[in-house]
Amino acid sequence: PIRSGILAFVQDGDAAFLYDVLTELYASYPRPVSDTLMNLLGTHDTERILTVLGSQPEDFDRSNDELAGARLSQADRETAVRLLKIASTLQFTVFGIPSVYYGDEAGVEGFHDPFCRRPFPWHELGDPTRADLLTHYRTLGALRRRPALQSGDFRVLAHGDDWLLYEREKDGDRLLTAANRGSSPVTIPVAAEGKMLLTVGGNVYADGSLTVAPDGVCVLQ
Repeated sequence: PIRSGILAFVQDGDAAFLYDVLTELYASYPRPVSDTLMNLLGTHDTERILTVLGSQPEDFDRSNDELAGARLSQADRETAVRLLKIASTLQFTVFGIPSVYYGDEAGVEGFHDPFCRRPFPWHELGDPTRADLLTHYRTLGALRRRPALQSGDFRVLAHGDDWLLYEREKDGDRLLTAANRGSSPVTIPVAAEGKMLLTVGGNVYADGSLTVAPDGVCVLQ
């Protein structure tokens, strides 16, 4: 369900659906279950998440011969990487445990099985796009050491049609995550220390307000 909610938000800008998924799950499960949910965006049985985010619906209807060699265009790949940064930030900062299918953090593409099982691109990690995505995932991995993201309380503070803001808190460790899939910046009054721990897009915190850029996402202390 969390994957469905994240994809609805990232692909369609549907913050209401993501809000419903997160709040229903968190209210329905005992805390030990919520804290240990396996949060997936891709597996060996699904299309690669980068391919999902960069493809059109008709792309999935091609023959296996076509899909075997299919790759995203440079423009579609750049769009997919931007959306994956939003999706993965949500994956790593909601309740549960983020589980990454090998290669997603390095921009591996592929349609349905067996095309989603290509080898890890060890010799291409110097590619700027792959290196940038890896840096993003490493930042997320480091953030997971925070008590708030391991077993902290979860609460949605505000949301609109295409944006949302939520907090995780445990024993005084408080982190805020905000994401905006709208076409305009969103400014949200929020009390925080103001330190950006992760930011994608031109997001700004000043004078008690957080401004999240279009297609922006950030984690704020």
